[in-house]
Amino acid sequence: MQTPYSVTEGRPFTKVEKMMIWQKPASHQTGEIELRLASEIKNNWNDPELKLFNVLLEGDAGSGKTEMAKALSYHLQLPYTKVTCFADMDKSDVFGALLPVVAVDEEEDSELLEAIYQTDSLQAVLELIQRHFSISAEVAKEKLAQLVNRIEETATTTPVQYKFYPSEIVRALEKGYLLEIQEPTVIRDASVLVALNSALEANGMLNIPTGIIRRHSDCVIVVTANRNYQGNRPLNESLRDRMQHAEKMDLPPLEVMVERGRVKTGCQELEAMTVMARIIRLLEETAKANAIKGVAGMRSYFYWVNTLKQGQPPQESIYPKVLYKLTTDPDELKILEQVLETSGLLSELIAIVSGRQLRAFRDQQAGRRLSKEEAAARNITEEAENGTLIAADPGIEETAETGKAEGDTAQKSPQDNGAAASLPEISSEKATDTVSQADVGMTDPDQEDTIHTGATAQTEANLAQQEKLLKKRLNQEARKLFKNTIHAKEGLLIHRPQLTHLEREEGRLLTRAVRPQVETVVKRLKEILENQQSDIYGKGKFTGTRFDASRVAYGDYRTFEKKTPPQDSPSLAIALRIDESGSMVRDGRIAAARLAAVAVAEFATELDLPLMIYGDTADLSQREKTSIYSYKEFGDSFTDLPAKLAGMKPRQNNRDGVPLRLLSEALVKETATTKLLISISDGQPKALPDYTGEKAKEDIQGVIHDYERQGIIYLAAAIGEDQETIRNIYGENRFLDISDLKKFPEELVKLLARYLDN
Repeated sequence: MQTPYSVTEGRPFTKVEKMMIWQKPASHQTGEIELRLASEIKNNWNDPELKLFNVLLEGDAGSGKTEMAKALSYHLQLPYTKVTCFADMDKSDVFGALLPVVAVDEEEDSELLEAIYQTDSLQAVLELIQRHFSISAEVAKEKLAQLVNRIEETATTTPVQYKFYPSEIVRALEKGYLLEIQEPTVIRDASVLVALNSALEANGMLNIPTGIIRRHSDCVIVVTANRNYQGNRPLNESLRDRMQHAEKMDLPPLEVMVERGRVKTGCQELEAMTVMARIIRLLEETAKANAIKGVAGMRSYFYWVNTLKQGQPPQESIYPKVLYKLTTDPDELKILEQVLETSGLLSELIAIVSGRQLRAFRDQQAGRRLSKEEAAARNITEEAENGTLIAADPGIEETAETGKAEGDTAQKSPQDNGAAASLPEISSEKATDTVSQADVGMTDPDQEDTIHTGATAQTEANLAQQEKLLKKRLNQEARKLFKNTIHAKEGLLIHRPQLTHLEREEGRLLTRAVRPQVETVVKRLKEILENQQSDIYGKGKFTGTRFDASRVAYGDYRTFEKKTPPQDSPSLAIALRIDESGSMVRDGRIAAARLAAVAVAEFATELDLPLMIYGDTADLSQREKTSIYSYKEFGDSFTDLPAKLAGMKPRQNNRDGVPLRLLSEALVKETATTKLLISISDGQPKALPDYTGEKAKEDIQGVIHDYERQGIIYLAAAIGEDQETIRNIYGENRFLDISDLKKFPEELVKLLARYLDN
C-alpha cells in the first residue's frame, strides 16, 4: 500500500517488515501536525542538505507522541520499531552485547534465550520470563537463577562461544526503519545517548564488535519525550541540536478528542463526551498551574468515557479514572474539586446524563396507555383512548378485553429475567376476575380450589415456556460465540437442570451445612459495608426513601431524597465453573465442589451479588461433545438454587475452554467493578478426539488473554492430583492449591469476602 507521503516506493520488504509498517486503527483521527510533518519529510527527502531524518516530539503524557510516531510509519511506509529508555540504561543497551552461546541454547531454553537476548534490561528479562511461564515476579527470579545455573554447569563441560546480539537501535539504523526512542530524559548517565550522536548524522555510523554499521538512508529517528515530569532530566544539548524538526505536543482539539473517544469506546453520548473532554483539559491545565505531577490526558479520557457507556455515574467514575491519576493528596484533590465546582462543568455533565435518564423515564411511562378499568382503579380521571394498553414495543398492542398481544411476543429486558421472569403472564380479564373475587371474600371452597388449581397449572405452563425460550436463546448465543473457534464443529448443548423432590430436600441439607461459616463472614462484611453508608441525603432523586416537598415545584419528577452508599451498583460479580468430569467421583471431590458452590450461592444471596454458575462435561454422546449445565444465569433468581446444585454429579470428560469462554462473555457484560471467575477442577482438560496437552492449554490461555484485558480476574481451584498441570495452565498468580477439601467451602467464601472488602 502506498500513501501520498510514501518514501519507499520500489523498496522490497520482507513479510515481517511489511507487518511492522503501522496500520491506522479506526480510532485514529488524522491531525494537522501529522500531515504537515509527513509532507515536510516527503518534500525534503531527496535534498542532500536539508533532509529531515531526526524528529523530536515533546509533550505531556497522553498527548499522542507515540501515536504520531506510528502515524509517520504509516504515511512514510517505513517499518516501525521502538526502544524504551530506563534510568540505568548504559552503552550496551545502545549498541548491543556479546553474550555466551552454549549447547543448552539449542535444547529446551533456546527459544527463551533468543527472546532474552532481544530485551533491553534485567527488568525486561524478568518480565519476559514471567509472561513466558505465566508465573509471579518472585518465581521469575528463581527461574532466571535456575537458567543461569544450567548455563554455568554446561559451560564447565562445553566450550563457550560468544555471539554479538545487536540492540534494536542498531537494527533500525542498519535496516532503515522508523525508530522511536521513548523517554530518553529518564536516563541517569548523560553520556549514554551521546554515543548515538554520530549515528544521528545523515551518513552516521556505529562501531560495534562485528564491524562498522552505517546508517541506512531510509532510517528516520523520532525521539519522544515528556516534559517537566518528576525523574526527567533535560534532553542532552548535543542530541537536541541534531534534531532537524521539533514539535510541541499538546492535547488535540475538543472535536478530535470526542471523535477518538467515540470510535475507541463505541459511546455515542457526544454532548456528554464533549463536556468530559473540556473537564480533562481543565484538570490538566490546573495540575500544571499548581505543580501537581499527575497527568490527565487521552488515556484518562478514553477510560472515563467507557464508564459512561457502561452506565456508571460520571461524577463517581471521575475519581478512579481521572482525579486519582493526577494525585491522591487530599490538599491537591481539594484544589481540583474546587476548580470543577467553580467551572460548573461537572454539574453540566451531571445535568446532561440526568436529562437523558429523565427522557428515558418519560419514554417508558409514555409507552403504556392505561385502560379505562385500570385508570379507574388507580383514580386517574383522564380517560384512555379506546381502552387500549400499548406495550413499550410500538409493534405490539394488548387489548384490555383479551389481554393478548397482536404480533410478536414482547421481549423482556435482561434485568427482567430474574424474579420477574418467574411470574406468569396473566391476561387483564383473568387479573380483573381474581381481584373482584378476592374483594368479596371467595366464600365458595369448591370455586376457590378450582381457580387455585387452574392458576397453578397456568403458572407451571408459563414457567416451562419461559425455560424453553431461555434454553433456546442460550444455545443460539453459545453457538454464535464459538463459530470461529476450535470448538465450532463440536456438538454443544446447554441444559437447564430440572428439580426433583429429593434434590430440594438435599439442597436444604447442603444449605444448613454451610450456613454457619457463611453467616460469620457475611456478618463481618455487612458491618463494614454499613459503616461506609453515608448519613447525608442526596436531593433531587427520581426515587428514594424520603419525600422532598421543596422539589415539587420544579416539575422534573426529582422529588425524593435518599442515602447514597459509595457505590450503588454491586462491587463484585461472580462466575463459578464446576468440573463435572468422571474423575470428580474420587475422594469426595464432587461433594466438596457442590458444597462450595452452595456456600458461594448463600454468600451471593445474603449480599445481593450477581452470580452465575455452570457445570460442564464432555463426550456424553457423539452428538453432544460438550455439555453445559446452567444452574444459574446472572438474570435468574436465587430460588431453589441449592436444590439445583444438589444435582451435580461426575459424568465424562472435560473441555474447559468452552465453559470458561461462556462465563467470561457473560461476566464481561456485568457492571460490577470487580469481576471474578473461579474454576473448580480436579485435573487437566481432556476430551475427544484431541483436546488435551498443548492444544487445550493454548485454548484456555487464549480465553484468559482475551478477557483479562476486559477486567476479568481468573482463579483456578485445583482439588485433585493434577495440581501442577493446572498451575502450569493458569499461572502461579491465578492458582489456588486446595489441600483440605473439608475446609474448601469456608476458604472459598473467605476469598470472596476479601475481593468484596477491597
